[in-house]
Amino acid sequence: MDSNQLFKYVYAKYGLKFQPVVPGSTSTYVLMSPVDSGYFVMLSRGQNQPVLDLKCGSMAALLLDLPGYTEPKRIKASDWVGAILDSASDDSLKKALDLAFKLAMNGDEVNIAQDQYFYIAPDKVDDRYRAQKIKPRENFRKKHNTDLIPDRIKKMLAIYDYSILPSRGRAKNFYQQAKLMADYDDNYSEFFAFKRFYPTYHDMNTGQLRSYFTWRSKIRQHVFEKTSTSYAFVYIYELLNNIGVADPQAGYGKLLEFEENYVQKFDLSIDVYLQDWLKDYVLYYGLDEKIIKQRFAAEIKRDHDYEILHHPENFSAQELAKVFAKKTTYWQTSKIINKNEALFTKLLYCVWQELLDAKKYGIAYYSAFVGKPDIIEKLIFAGSVFYPRKRQVANQEIDAVRKYHCYQGKWQIHCDQQVKRQRVNLNNFLHELDRVARKEFKLGRSIKPRFIDQAVLKAIEAGIAKYRIQEKQAQLDKIKIDFTDLDQIRANASKTRDSLLTEEEKKLEQAETQPVEAEQTLDETVNFDNDYALNEHEMFFLHALLTQQPWQEYLKQHHLMASILMDSINEKLFDEFGDVVLENDDQDQPQLVADYVDDLREMFLKGLNYATKKKSTEKNRANCA
Repeated sequence: MDSNQLFKYVYAKYGLKFQPVVPGSTSTYVLMSPVDSGYFVMLSRGQNQPVLDLKCGSMAALLLDLPGYTEPKRIKASDWVGAILDSASDDSLKKALDLAFKLAMNGDEVNIAQDQYFYIAPDKVDDRYRAQKIKPRENFRKKHNTDLIPDRIKKMLAIYDYSILPSRGRAKNFYQQAKLMADYDDNYSEFFAFKRFYPTYHDMNTGQLRSYFTWRSKIRQHVFEKTSTSYAFVYIYELLNNIGVADPQAGYGKLLEFEENYVQKFDLSIDVYLQDWLKDYVLYYGLDEKIIKQRFAAEIKRDHDYEILHHPENFSAQELAKVFAKKTTYWQTSKIINKNEALFTKLLYCVWQELLDAKKYGIAYYSAFVGKPDIIEKLIFAGSVFYPRKRQVANQEIDAVRKYHCYQGKWQIHCDQQVKRQRVNLNNFLHELDRVARKEFKLGRSIKPRFIDQAVLKAIEAGIAKYRIQEKQAQLDKIKIDFTDLDQIRANASKTRDSLLTEEEKKLEQAETQPVEAEQTLDETVNFDNDYALNEHEMFFLHALLTQQPWQEYLKQHHLMASILMDSINEKLFDEFGDVVLENDDQDQPQLVADYVDDLREMFLKGLNYATKKKSTEKNRANCA
């Protein structure tokens, strides 16, 4: 507020004009009381910022704590305070001017319940006319006739403390008056309407006060009637301050009763405020955890989605997919995803976990594109008339994401805030996952890429590779052989076969079993220590192929499958060769890839005399023949 705006405001509000201290001066002005002509405001305008000195009595010391207020520039007295026009807020300046004007008009007395008046100075003074009292109208007399005011209401009006600044005094005065009137009942036959923002008892005249307390008496008898919205708010304010109830739990019940029987039936405009205040109520008064969970059901549901997105490892792939279906349009509209939902559910789970690993890809994807952890400050019972009395309010953890902390009359709410363009970000991510998956798994036609961070693309590719490994391992795990009755089956089969063989066939079979001794010799001489994590069966199988020894009987005795051993050896040696080292020949039998035979002999024979072994093998075969 500049000095010109100040001049206009003072004249419009109080009917007073700033007067120069010295006629013709433009640097110093004063406001003079119409009662005794003493000045109570002084404005100093110079080269520096304009400063307003105000006579605020005992409140001057408190005003010094407000931003923009300082020691008075010209009047060095304890009951004066200075305000820098360019720094002090307009609202605080207006309140300070009100206080200074009341002091000037009432002879430094601010605790005035009646007979306050407003002075409007005439433009010209004419001695021929004198001010005369206007006879009040009958309705006005009826509303303000002190003979009709009950003693309790008179006492309530008298305890209003004008010395407290309105910013805090309004709520404190309401609370003090409400405590006095907590058990008051009235039975007033007339009704006076009431309309006021942030209404209190102090804003009502006698007829309105009696109308309100009569209506409240009926409410307490469970009789709900339509009334002025401002009266309904005053009743809610009483309950928020725990007026007229035994404890907070009882107050919560009264609020729910009023919501059901009055707000929902007569005035839904109140509901948007009441729902917010009910949340503050259960937290501020520390009601049962079950009640808190019920009141914050919507927030908990929302936070659960963010918890799944932020920590998918604690949830299932299906739960993650449901969140994406809720927060994106792409998951529902993509035909390829719909046709292959099971595949994309698993892909999404692998890729999303990979993407959230910021250390790998140097991008904090969740906080940048999904939800940003934040602290929101909010007044407790914002928009109501509430006087905080509790010195300490317990911290409340609503869920794993949302926490409430009370500090200086405000809630500090810790939660995840949705980032801008969240839906667009997630849709773009799904589009690129769909595009890469189509290429990798041959699903439908290719689609054009969208602009997206390269780190996200790398995470998608890595996640798909991780999915392939998991699926391959899952297929291996599914191969289970039940050996419970295997020995008995073999015995029965052998007995049956022996009964069908001729004597000549039996002799040939005995001769074929002789090379087993050479195999056992090989089994005993193989060195199973290696740097490639091959187990003893894999080492035997690889040595047998390298030395051209028989391996079929060994695998049969140990219940092994050649194809599984080949896959395992190829996987463990892939990092060394960058290729498979074992493959099937035209007869679908295992063989070494020719290009890697020499390298494998160097790595695994470890000094074993290959030529000697080969001769021994040929000799055994000749003996069998």
